[in-house]
Amino acid sequence: MKRFVFSDPHFDHANIIEHAQRPFHNVGEMNNTIIRRYNAVVGKQDVCYWLGDVMYNATKEKVQKVLSRMHGYKCLILGNHDRDHSKCWWRDCGFDEVYKHPVYDAENYIMLSHEPLEEFGNLPQIANFHGHIHINDYDFPIHDHCINVCVEKTNYAPVALINPFLDKPRVFER
Repeated sequence: MKRFVFSDPHFDHANIIEHAQRPFHNVGEMNNTIIRRYNAVVGKQDVCYWLGDVMYNATKEKVQKVLSRMHGYKCLILGNHDRDHSKCWWRDCGFDEVYKHPVYDAENYIMLSHEPLEEFGNLPQIANFHGHIHINDYDFPIHDHCINVCVEKTNYAPVALINPFLDKPRVFER
């Protein structure tokens, strides 16, 4: 079992294509590309941490339709576009675990959050995996240990959840 992370797919959100300079002609092409690239990386037995902003104006039926096509055990940390719905609502859509707040793995010094956390921007060994800012720069000066995993930064696919700041990087363990 491998562990992955990604953020801000914004399924069915037409305006994100222009806003984040995504190379797609329409939401159908965008959705299908993200799902295809996700499944090329995440296997059926793998875990993927989604760092928010699943779908703008989400309905349960639309989210279920997308998630049913995607592999693995799915953990969601709610993003600003996800907070209109409860944790239970997101679990009913197909997420296995849902969190309202950042998640910290103390053994591997990994912080998972929707938005970059300035207080973790340069702490020794801690990696703050986050989304939210898409292709934009950080709005705080010290961010060496922040890792932007918005899909625009990861070729529209999840990346391995490994802390690059440890002397001996270990895969994130639940």
